[in-house]
Parts: sequence; C-alpha cells; structure tokens
Amino acid sequence: MLGFASLDAVAQTQGQNQGQQQQQTEQAQGNRELVTQDNLPEAVKNALKSDVYKDWTVGEIYKVTPEEGAANAEVVYEITMTNAEGQEGVVRMNEKGGAADSGQE
Repeated sequence: MLGFASLDAVAQTQGQNQGQQQQQTEQAQGNRELVTQDNLPEAVKNALKSDVYKDWTVGEIYKVTPEEGAANAEVVYEITMTNAEGQEGVVRMNEKGGAADSGQE
C-alpha cells in the first residue's frame, strides 16, 4: 500500500507540473520514440523495479530526445503505468532513473 500511495503522490505532483511538461513534450513531439523496457538504461529499469512502482504495470514507454541546442538537453523517458484498479499515470524519468523535472540537472 505504501508504494501505491507514493505513486499517487507522485502523480498528483506531476499533475501540478503537467502544464510545463506538456509544453516541453509538445515541443519535442518530433523527438518521441516508442521503446521497450529492454531499451531503457539500467538506472531506469532499477527505478521501475523499486517498491514505489511494484503494484503498477508498465505500458508504453517513450524516449523523448531534446532538440539540439535546447535549454533542457536531457533525454526523458515517459512511462505509462496502470495499477490493478485500472488507474493510469505517466512517470517521467531522466537517464539516471530520477524524476525528470524542468530545471533539474
């Protein structure tokens, strides 16, 4: 249950920042590539195996590559996840398995 509550809190926080993230995603639409879990960096794979996400099933995964010269030049993985109740959420991670927020290095 703790993992479920943690993801809910993450999803709520992401919802608050969704406007900024949506703008970034829209700007990078041409740079989105559908990938599989096998193509993820080890740090992202390990983060998805953590207790926080243990009750969630991974769905589609997009690798979002920033445009050349972009201010926020980190690769972001957008991972759609679904829980047992059918609730869906999107987790955005950088290549190190951490939260991908604007301005974070």
